[in-house]
Amino acid sequence: MTRHVVLIEDDTDLRESITLLLEANGFRVTALKSIITPEHLIGLKPDCFLLDEQLPYLSGHIICILLKSKPETKDIPVIMMSAHEEIENYASLGTAEAFISKPFDNIAQLTALIEKVLQEAA
Repeated sequence: MTRHVVLIEDDTDLRESITLLLEANGFRVTALKSIITPEHLIGLKPDCFLLDEQLPYLSGHIICILLKSKPETKDIPVIMMSAHEEIENYASLGTAEAFISKPFDNIAQLTALIEKVLQEAA
């Protein structure tokens, strides 16, 4: 079964690169530049959210708090990512299941983290 990851990343090059690499590793990816509405995210029915912290309009940890407050998405794992040195604190504020610092050492580090949070959520 292909697992669905919703990626929210405002950097076009990074969004496209992560999408291609995750798809090459067997994931189905819905990549967004920013949040449209909470209802839109709920309707995507992902297995995991991958959120950049530094987004236009709403920060990643605020989106995470919003997702964790909705019955439809509260149990879907969220992974926060950022080059910001405080990413661990932001992930904690949003009650994300995990975080990863950018730049990643390699895509295997990201895919392993996604697999880990999906297994823990099962």
